[in-house]
Amino acid sequence: MHLSLTKKFECDRSSIVTLDNIVRGILPDKILLTLFFIPFEGLIPEQQAVELLDIINHQAHQQLLKYISDSEHSSRQCREYLTRKLYQKATIDKLITDFTARKFIDDARYLKLLTESLIERKKSKRAIIAKLRETRLPSELWEEMIGELFNETDNLENLKEQVLKLRVHYAELPLSKQKEKIFVSLFRKGFDLDDVQSAWLATGEK
Repeated sequence: MHLSLTKKFECDRSSIVTLDNIVRGILPDKILLTLFFIPFEGLIPEQQAVELLDIINHQAHQQLLKYISDSEHSSRQCREYLTRKLYQKATIDKLITDFTARKFIDDARYLKLLTESLIERKKSKRAIIAKLRETRLPSELWEEMIGELFNETDNLENLKEQVLKLRVHYAELPLSKQKEKIFVSLFRKGFDLDDVQSAWLATGEK
C-alpha cells in the first residue's frame, strides 16, 4: 500500500496519515517515528499498513476517551471533534456507537446537565430553548425535560431579583424611565414581557 506522512504546518508535532490516497487520521510524530522517517512517502507491506490502521484506531479511541473525560459532550460534538482529527467516517461511526452503548456518551444526560446549568445561571426559558436548539440534537430529547426542570415560581423569583438589581443600576432615572429600561433589558435576555410585568408588580411597583 502507498503511505504518505505529511504535515499541515511545518511546526506541527503530528502528521497526516494517508494510505492509498485516503486520509486515515493524524498521529503524533513520537508514535510514527518508531516506524518511519517523517516526512515519508512510499510503498509499505500490507501487514504494516494493517498495523498502522490499528494504531490509528487506538489513537482515535484514546482521544475521544480523553475528550469526554474532560467534560460532558454530546454525540454530535464528539463526531465533530473526531472529524477535525481527520478520522474516517467508518472509524467515527464505530466509536460513537460503542461509546453510546456503554453510556460514555449520553445525549439525554448531556442535555439535562446543560439545562440545569442554564437554569442555575438564571437564563430565561426562551434563552434556554434557544441554547438547546443550538445543540442540533432531536427536540424530543429535551422538550419534555425542560418542562420538568424549569420552575415558573423560581423564574418569577429570579426575575424579581433581576428587576431589583436593575432598579439600583438605573436609580438616577425617573421611575417611568427605569421601568422602560428594565423591560427592554430583560426582554432582550429572552424573558416574556408578561413575566417581567409580574416581577415588576411583585416588587411593589405599578
